[in-house]
Amino acid sequence: MPSAIYLQNYSSFGEDDCEALRRLVRRVLRPGCRILEIGSWLGSGSTRVIIEELSKIEGGQLYCVDTWKGSPNVPRHQEIMANYDVFATFVHNVKQAGGELCVSPLVMSSRDAATIIADGCFDLIFIDADHSYDRAREDIALWKPKVGRGGIFCGHDCECRLRSSLYESLLANRYEDHIPGVGTPFAVIHPGVVVAVEEAFCGKAHLWAEEPMLLTDGTIGRATLWDIVLP
Repeated sequence: MPSAIYLQNYSSFGEDDCEALRRLVRRVLRPGCRILEIGSWLGSGSTRVIIEELSKIEGGQLYCVDTWKGSPNVPRHQEIMANYDVFATFVHNVKQAGGELCVSPLVMSSRDAATIIADGCFDLIFIDADHSYDRAREDIALWKPKVGRGGIFCGHDCECRLRSSLYESLLANRYEDHIPGVGTPFAVIHPGVVVAVEEAFCGKAHLWAEEPMLLTDGTIGRATLWDIVLP
């Protein structure tokens, strides 16, 4: 088994997405708040953002669910798996971010984790795991009940609505990991996530992609997160 730590830059969660996630986390941030992340991978993207926010309060906890084996439909994941210790890399990045005391990794599949976690016990759940249609749809169904009343349910890589000029292409390619983002501000679109979010929430989810966002450096960006507040 590979023992090396992956220290290269892994660009899958840009500053636009970081800023959107910070704003969502700040809406639930309070002493003792509980956040869960499905799909943590190297721990250098969304995990780091959440840790940084939790460091501002007492007793906040982040639970990270992942097999740390990568998505089978993403060749880059499998290449990293073959040459590096992904879980050790995650632990290293959590430590670098100062999250040793607030992070609890759950090394298991999303489906298995959902069977051992009670309903309604999280202030925010963030999904960024397998982006294929079947897996995205299942993750939304499994984890929606785990969000407490008034909590935030959210996820990554939802670049547009299903009801758009890309309708036919999105439906036809929903089993693909991604397709070119022609006609959108994004290089790629994740059709499985777009279709799953539309089906789950009937167009009521908020899409950050639809709103230009002022970043801390003064530039304008667009994030690819989706979110919905559960009553």
